Amino acid sequence: MSSAYITIFIGISVAISLVYIAGYKKNIKIMKEMAKSLESALNPKDKLYTYLGGVLGFSAEYKVDGFKKVFINLRLIPRQSILYLPFMFVTSGKDSLQIMFYTEKPIRGEFHIIKEDPLKLAKPKIYNREKLSKEISTINNKKYEILKDSNRYSNFKNLIKLFNDKHFNHLAITKENSIVYINLLFYKMNYKEFKNSLKKTADFIKSSI
Repeated sequence: MSSAYITIFIGISVAISLVYIAGYKKNIKIMKEMAKSLESALNPKDKLYTYLGGVLGFSAEYKVDGFKKVFINLRLIPRQSILYLPFMFVTSGKDSLQIMFYTEKPIRGEFHIIKEDPLKLAKPKIYNREKLSKEISTINNKKYEILKDSNRYSNFKNLIKLFNDKHFNHLAITKENSIVYINLLFYKMNYKEFKNSLKKTADFIKSSI
């Protein structure tokens, strides 16, 4: 093997190692900051975490006053993998946070707010879409698709204003298991802003269901 090939091989190995270390540390930091913000906002009486693939996120179940439970899914992009970088251009390229509030009061309808995505990379699947009425609403100069079976939960449009519109992706209210679901997509999060928004969201849900 020539010295040129050896140099290239060493260079690639160093690059892979540097990306791995930087990505690993970044994901660990996000997981810690997110868990801290979630707990500060929701003040769980009990909590259980399951970590995913080391640094790819976590699932958590919280016991929170006013809800049967709150379930969290944090999915992080594999920043530690240099092989993933090209795929960021054909996927959303963002971390995903899913929050499911299991309400104590029964939910008696279905309601969705979905951020319009020109590329449709992050558009959720709604399995009974054809049974729901559809409208397009503009909130804070952003377009959202609204699907509903009645106007019962139309006031939940106000929740969008609590979150950074760059992060908001989908809100769903479903009578199956009585869940209010929120999905945020982000690459960089203002955790202080997020914590305040989530606390107000939990209070809003408890008072509005």
